[in-house]
Amino acid sequence: MEMHRVQATTKDPSGWYLAASTHGSFAVLIPIPFNDFTVTDDDPKAGSVKTYTVGAKSVEGMKFSATEIPIITGRTPTNLVAFPQQFRKSGQTVSDIDNSPFAGYPAVSFSVKGPSSGAYMRYVKTPKSLITVILEYPTDQAEAAEGFRSAFLSSLKINATGVIGLVPGINAGGSRPGR
Repeated sequence: MEMHRVQATTKDPSGWYLAASTHGSFAVLIPIPFNDFTVTDDDPKAGSVKTYTVGAKSVEGMKFSATEIPIITGRTPTNLVAFPQQFRKSGQTVSDIDNSPFAGYPAVSFSVKGPSSGAYMRYVKTPKSLITVILEYPTDQAEAAEGFRSAFLSSLKINATGVIGLVPGINAGGSRPGR
């Protein structure tokens, strides 16, 4: 793992933090300071595979993360429609499934709730990668997480050229969880 920034505090005009991946081609707005890192794994068939992540965890236990994973030639293509089904486990429910495109790319968004935690997820498939945006929360923070859901998931910006700029006027809204 290569850590690029720890507890970064680059603020957006909305008051949220602009979490632009150092080596990835995406950015999101996160309501608390975040970390930015690259993980390199050695795959016997594909060689060295790098994933790029920005993320933060609040003292209340909410986790905000966005990760870019390369699409590897020769592997089974990502089936976005099937993604929500992977989260149907004993005691967990999947709801709010939305297969609408995001920023012109195929995508799926959905909610997962279990007895002790939940998550709001968006998966976006670009020609070169799969980008995940996930807000995880403990059950006692469900109401607060719902307040962050739309602003966080919608703040994703993707740029195939590697130059990130969030759209002016984006309103992250919501309150800020503790650090």
